[in-house]
Amino acid sequence: MRSRIVGTALALALSVAAVHGAEAQRRRGLVDVTPSSERRGFWLNLGLGAGTESSRLEPATEYTEGLTKPTFNLRLGGTVNPYLRLGGEITGWTDSRYDAEVEGNVRSYLGGVFMIGQIYPIRTAGLFLKTGVGLTRSGEDVDGTDLHEDGFGWTVGAGYEIRLSRSLYLTPTIDLMQHRSQIRNDVGELLPTFHNRLLTVGVALTLQPGR
Repeated sequence: MRSRIVGTALALALSVAAVHGAEAQRRRGLVDVTPSSERRGFWLNLGLGAGTESSRLEPATEYTEGLTKPTFNLRLGGTVNPYLRLGGEITGWTDSRYDAEVEGNVRSYLGGVFMIGQIYPIRTAGLFLKTGVGLTRSGEDVDGTDLHEDGFGWTVGAGYEIRLSRSLYLTPTIDLMQHRSQIRNDVGELLPTFHNRLLTVGVALTLQPGR
């Protein structure tokens, strides 16, 4: 009788341990079931490139001859799923020169702050398409006097994430940024609409820490 009671108790204890182990595995699975090789969590992208800037003033339809200078961009955000990332972007272009007409140093610049989305059409590949909208600024600084126009803009682009390590990627990119603004003169009259665009080819480092 005693041996039967001991055997029953032992079988019950083993059953409870097995159920507890299965539930623990389920809980761990609920915490993170995504393979470490997939896109997930927070991401940060820092890039440099060569950007060609050009502009036009309505009613003209053709842009000026492009000027190519260095560009930078910073992107960060979160991963919705392996096919979609959402975040923000800061991008900028600048050129410094001496202008004989104004007899001074001139710094031209173009930049923007955007809300962006990156779409990955293939789950297991690094190819992505980017689009976004935001606020832009185009201007010139002439010996400390800043003249600029604020406006609205959009950006589109594409890139490919090449894995260097578990959380670090080399990311070649191509991007187009468009700025549009319209200001008033001293008597309140609207001036013609100004358009500024920037085509950039660059490379970035993308960090994906994970959770």
